[in-house]
Formats: sequence, C-alpha cells, structure tokens
Amino acid sequence: MGMAASQARWISLAARKTNVEYEGQQINQARTALSNQSSELWNRLYRMDVPVPPSTADFTKTKYTFNVGDSLKTITDIQSTTYTDPDDGITYNAYVTYTADVIEYKGIRITNSNPQVQYVENPPEGDPYYMVGTRKLVCLKDIDPSSDEFATYSTALDQILADWPDAPVSKEWNRVKNAAGDDKYANIYFWQDGQNETNFVTKGSAGEPDTLEYSIAFKSEALHSYYATNQFEKQTLSKYAIVEYDPTGRAKTIQLEKSSAVYTLDASTQTDDAAYADAMNQYNYYKQVYEKRVQDINAKTEQIQTEDRTLELRLKQLDTEQNALQTEMDAVHKVISKNIEGTFKTFES
Repeated sequence: MGMAASQARWISLAARKTNVEYEGQQINQARTALSNQSSELWNRLYRMDVPVPPSTADFTKTKYTFNVGDSLKTITDIQSTTYTDPDDGITYNAYVTYTADVIEYKGIRITNSNPQVQYVENPPEGDPYYMVGTRKLVCLKDIDPSSDEFATYSTALDQILADWPDAPVSKEWNRVKNAAGDDKYANIYFWQDGQNETNFVTKGSAGEPDTLEYSIAFKSEALHSYYATNQFEKQTLSKYAIVEYDPTGRAKTIQLEKSSAVYTLDASTQTDDAAYADAMNQYNYYKQVYEKRVQDINAKTEQIQTEDRTLELRLKQLDTEQNALQTEMDAVHKVISKNIEGTFKTFES
C-alpha cells in the first residue's frame, strides 16, 4: 500500500471512529434521559397513597338503652361536661341526648280514592242511610249523648278538630258540639273500617268538597274520612345527667336531672352497615384508580426499558465497531510507519 493510500485510509478510519464515538455519546445521553424518565415514574409511584380498606370498627359504636316504666329510651349521644344545678346543687357529669317512643292520641286522615258514596233513600226496611263502598254509615244523632259510646266518639272528634281544624267534619263538629237541640248531630256520620277504626265524615252539601253529598255529585272525587287513635312517635330529648362508668369505660347507670331515679344502662354494639357499605364502595373505586395508575406506570416503564435495551444493544455494536476501527487504524499506522522508515533509509544509503 502506498504512502498516499495509507494516509487516505487512515483518515477515513479516523473519521468513521469519530462518528462512532459521537453516536455513542448520543446514545448515552438518550439512555440518561430514559433513566430520568424511569426515575420520575418510580417517584410518582412511591408518592401515590395506597388505598386502605375500611374497618368495621370505624363504623361500630356502643348503643345504650334504659327503660322508664314501659318506655324504652335510646341514648344517641353522651357528652362529658360539668354542670351544677343552681336549684338543688347537684353536679352532673354528662349531657345526654336520647330518643323515646311516646304514645300520643292523634287525628288521622284517610283518603278514599274510590268512595262510591250512595244514599239509599227507600230501603226495604228502616230509615234512609248512606253507604261508602260496602259500609253502611251511622248518624251520630242516633247515639245516646249520655252513653260511653258517644263519649268515645266525642273524644275522637275533639282530637280530629285539634289536628285537622279545616276538615269539613271538624268544622261541623265545632259548630254543633256546644249547640242546643236534639238533631244538632244530624250531619255527622261514621262507620267502622277494616281496622276497626271509627271513620267520621259530614253530610255537607253538593257544593262542599270532602263531604258525602259532594262525593255523590262528583263520583270521581276523593273523600277524606278521619279517625283518632293512639300512635307511637319518637321524641328526641336532651338532659344533664349523672353517668357512672365501669373500669373499662363503659357507661353502666344514668340519673337524669330533676330525678332521683337511677336507671341501669344496657349496652350493645351497633354497626352502621349503610355507611360501611358506602366506605367500601369508595375504597373499591380508589383501589381501581390506584391499580390503573400502577398499570400505566408499569407499561411506561416497560416501554422505557425496551428502548433502553435497544440503545444498549446499539452501543455494544458501536463498541465492537470502534474496536475494529482502532485495530485497523493501528495496522494502517504500522504500514505508514514502515513506509516512512523505508523512505528515509533509501535517502540515507
């Protein structure tokens, strides 16, 4: 190989080696960028809060009840406090909220959507009468005012008047109950329904809604009847109290303010199943979101690792190529050195 050819070959190899080194630097920079991306993904993963399933203990509380006669009281809240009654000097250590079922005599309204009111004017026997469906009505004037039966009806009508003052039968009862005359109750009728409740209505007129005559004139209109009965209602009360606790911290007795009676508290655990179910649904949602984000991070990480492996393989190829170029350059360099040595020896001889 001549001197000029060797030099040209060496320059070509040097240029290729420079390009290989430059490409290797670019690959290393790309791998560094991929490493930074991978690190950021793992940091995002570590910063994510792992969903924790709810515990039933968080939705379980101790419920206290006590009996006052036949009435069951249920405590809904006990707040620690210190209060001294200025009247009797008793110091209370708690403020208690509780519910109780209270029996109250109430007037009830019933809607008869298909009343089928009839007036039987000429029955085979007896006086004319009204019917509501299959029920034959009785007129209040036919009941002895001095009888216990009438007293029961009177009490019921008084309660209906108190609870439903605008009802036609209430207005009629309010008008006649203190009036004079034997026929003053002639416009009030009643019947026994399927629950043995005494339903009251008034005869009224064809132009007065919610009356017998109106229902006869307008057969599609609903008729409201009224009765009175005892009903259980929940009342919520709050009072100061003296609450005694056992060594475990569970309340065992209670004494309400203005009372000397001490009641034993019955304790039971109660779990709010609806709230726990809501919390579990929320946990399942957060868990799905968390798992989806983890899957996305893993997928991106796998993609980065694939790209990195491709770059690493290319880097190894460049390394092999660079070693080959260096070997060839060394060989060309020896040829050039021999050519130079041979040339100078020729001139020396």
